[in-house]
Amino acid sequence: MDPDVTITGDAQEQWLLDGLVGSRARWNVIAQQVMMGELKHDAEGGRYWQDSWDGYPGQRARVLREIADAEVVNPVVITGDWHSTFVHDLKVDFDEPEAPTVATEFVGTSISSNGDGPVYGPYYGPMVPLNPNIRYFDGDRRGYVRCTLDHERWTTDLRMVSTVSRPDADIETLASFVVLDGQPGVQSF
Repeated sequence: MDPDVTITGDAQEQWLLDGLVGSRARWNVIAQQVMMGELKHDAEGGRYWQDSWDGYPGQRARVLREIADAEVVNPVVITGDWHSTFVHDLKVDFDEPEAPTVATEFVGTSISSNGDGPVYGPYYGPMVPLNPNIRYFDGDRRGYVRCTLDHERWTTDLRMVSTVSRPDADIETLASFVVLDGQPGVQSF
């Protein structure tokens, strides 16, 4: 819980914030490898996954607060290979469901790790109701995330394969989400 403990280190945190605060881009993308959104494991909130931003809640709040205070335009976090798919609304204070959404995070599943069939759905599924910031979850399918951007919207399609055991497996869009220019937070369509 020490706010001085970081997942990035001080120099990388400052580099990230300097780039975001000084950006003139329409879409500000933070691409990284571990989940930024909160994932409470139990109702008491006493367990933390330390191989993610949950292990560094002080730094996460500080980074998201800076993004909010600096009014960084359209921040979107892309997180890779969590072996499950999540879509999060990111907030400075995850304990306050009505707190403003600062950014959106799309967490992509693995393309083939752990093979076919349910893997993490039974593990993470019971946690989802404890986390109102989670807007979507699937822990049973393998695939990838496809993002399409233009001036008005960011569209993310969750693309899943029917099996990982065949290179010619069917691919389907399981769900699609949009973030509108100037409106933090995800919408499904």
